[in-house]
Amino acid sequence: MNECLKPFFEQVLPIIESNKIKYWIYGGIGYASMIGKFYRSKPNPDVDLFVLENDFEKIEEILEKLCNKNGWKTCKTFLNIRPKVEISTLKNKKEWKERFSVVPAYLKNKQVELKFREGSGKYSLNILNREKRSLEGYNFFTVSNEFLKKLFMEYLDSKQKYPSKRMEDARYILTKEEFTKYFPNQSYEKS
Repeated sequence: MNECLKPFFEQVLPIIESNKIKYWIYGGIGYASMIGKFYRSKPNPDVDLFVLENDFEKIEEILEKLCNKNGWKTCKTFLNIRPKVEISTLKNKKEWKERFSVVPAYLKNKQVELKFREGSGKYSLNILNREKRSLEGYNFFTVSNEFLKKLFMEYLDSKQKYPSKRMEDARYILTKEEFTKYFPNQSYEKS
């Protein structure tokens, strides 16, 4: 695991859980949890999660206190009318790097709406079924493999170019046929 993420598994997630806030990790850490190991050639740089809308303000206050205590920086951004709280830490004592982010999930008409940079998606309430995962001795909760894969494919569908880490993710998450759809000139072989 990327050493800079340890404080988030050792401090942040336990405090969120002790405040009885349900969360769901997705993104790179979620994908690694599907496989049961970290597989990217470069370490995962951050932890992405969502919480229910009614817990979003509460988690924002918790994160602000943790940032003050640890010398981290927090900021709230709005992209496509989606609030996002980010925690950044200093890299090499010079540059702030985002390491943890939280977005709200909205319950509407018996569906869950998630808003992303590329737009929003509506999902069945089953996305709120939490899967307990473990990576390198750290325990946390994610959405199911089905929804991790669905969110990943929706991300791929929203782009025309992908960073290399997405190709690595695709090799582990997608079938060979699905992989070829997005990366027709690339080998499906895992590193």
